[in-house]
Amino acid sequence: MIDFVEWHDVESLCVSICSAWIEDNTSPPDHIIGLARGGLVPATIIAHQLGVRTVISHGYHSYDDNGGDPAHVRKEHGTMYQDCIEDLMKVLEGPVVLIIDDLCDEGITMSGMVKRLIKKLDKHIIVKTATLYCKEHSSYIPDHVGKMVGSNWLAFPWESSEALQSNSESALISAIA
Repeated sequence: MIDFVEWHDVESLCVSICSAWIEDNTSPPDHIIGLARGGLVPATIIAHQLGVRTVISHGYHSYDDNGGDPAHVRKEHGTMYQDCIEDLMKVLEGPVVLIIDDLCDEGITMSGMVKRLIKKLDKHIIVKTATLYCKEHSSYIPDHVGKMVGSNWLAFPWESSEALQSNSESALISAIA
């Protein structure tokens, strides 16, 4: 089953994450990393709301969405296809980094990214995490979660209609089989 996320949901959850950040921290993060693809939109919105100028994109995912239901082609340790570590090292002006994604499903992507940053940058940074949605079964719970959800597939407003149709057809075929 697919649950469709509306733009007003995204905006509301971004405000909620920013409010939680302000409650827990005395200042905005020094840097924001948006996990491509889904985390780029919320990272941009949150950066504007918190007044953060340094937003870096990082490509890291735990599933392949080519040809079928992504839930059935998960990768145990995730796949990195765009590395922001070198870029971050060049602009590191403060120690607090906030990693943002749209969804924490099983937790593979977010936990992998956190471990990689800490390993590469050692004691130079403090890593915090945020997601619009986190699945209740996730092995990793981000520091800031807009909303906890069940196991339904989430379709975000920035996803293409072809991808949504493909996932919807795959889900229908799986349900019939």
